[in-house]
Amino acid sequence: MGKLVDYILDFLLGFPEKQEKLVGYTADKTHFADYKVVIVPSDFFSEKVFGTATSLPTLPLPELEGVPVLFGQPKVEKIGETLVCYADLVASSFFLLSRYEELLVAERDEHGRFSGKFSLPYRASFLSRPIVDEYGQLLRSWLRDLGCEVLEPTPDYSRIVLTHDVDFLYNFRHFRGLLGGIKRTVLGQGVDFKTVVKSLFSLENDPAYTFPWLLEQDKRVPKSHTIFFVKAAKKRAKLDYPHYSLISRDAHHFFELSNLYDCEIGLHASYASGVEPALVLQEKERLQSVISQPITSNRHHYLRIFKPEDMDMLLAAGITDDYTLGYADVAGFRLGTCRPVKWINPITKRVTELTLHPLTVMDCTLSNENYMALNYEQALDCVQKLLLQVKRHGGEVVLLWHNTVISDRKAYHKELYAQIINFLAS
Repeated sequence: MGKLVDYILDFLLGFPEKQEKLVGYTADKTHFADYKVVIVPSDFFSEKVFGTATSLPTLPLPELEGVPVLFGQPKVEKIGETLVCYADLVASSFFLLSRYEELLVAERDEHGRFSGKFSLPYRASFLSRPIVDEYGQLLRSWLRDLGCEVLEPTPDYSRIVLTHDVDFLYNFRHFRGLLGGIKRTVLGQGVDFKTVVKSLFSLENDPAYTFPWLLEQDKRVPKSHTIFFVKAAKKRAKLDYPHYSLISRDAHHFFELSNLYDCEIGLHASYASGVEPALVLQEKERLQSVISQPITSNRHHYLRIFKPEDMDMLLAAGITDDYTLGYADVAGFRLGTCRPVKWINPITKRVTELTLHPLTVMDCTLSNENYMALNYEQALDCVQKLLLQVKRHGGEVVLLWHNTVISDRKAYHKELYAQIINFLAS
């Protein structure tokens, strides 16, 4: 527990180096005077409570200075020269950062995912707030009131990561795709016959090949980083279709384009790997062998990441950074933070070397009828509010925009992405 508590306190305070004797986590009153601020533990981590249904918070949640508290009491008092907080900010942070509730709440959607609308932050109406970062603000403000020289993070984005999942490399560049395109033309499903034929002869004419436009948008944001998450699975699960060859001329052309713009290539772990985590290593090695570069970043297809075993497999496969952690059905801060955080195993309470990058927003989350079903104005407002939260806390922006949504003439995602890029570049 000692390493876990130290990590959480360091994460909350945001100090680049560990600073002891500022904040303690103890119920022993004889040690209160050793610290400037003391957080009194609740019974959350006790053997009788941890891992049981009784460990789940009940609604409505109390608030401390306007911030929801999951465990303990929203009370602060001065004892001697020490400020004592009875709200268990350590357990509350652990609950969110480790996704602890996903171990105990059984509801899942049709893809086996834990939906945002099942989550405590959504039900308690704070999913759009990174309250772990707000806990850090409280601690730092208390320390300043006690005369400590503690600075707030600069209100700016620490990093902007623009990511694109390559579910489709193209639409009509092979015989099967050509037939499908012709069928959609005949049925009047929004596909132009000339476009289908042109695509067969030129990759740049394929409507799914929107990467040049995306990259031109991305480069307008100073110091941003672009990652393409590429599929490398063999034919396993139905929802891993369509499959594209990594050694085809078209794939080679795509990889050359990504190199030209100095993009990172990450693994888009397959839908099937959500059931068979061992596939991650196979897929990573297959992709590495093609691009002759180490693969250290991952995002699971359909955001299907379930159990601690999935994270363990990422570590075993040599993945150091994962960008999966966001909800598909609702935008917000799934980890309770907008900053990269080390994965904490919710069973063993072990802090690992796998860094999780919270997903700020995904395109289809905003528009899908089964998700948020927002119109253009609502979607833009939602994204801008989330970005302002990230900026306020000095966090990291992670956007997910698929290349295929740009070519959908019925959707607003091309215009929306351009507006978001303008917002980030301003």
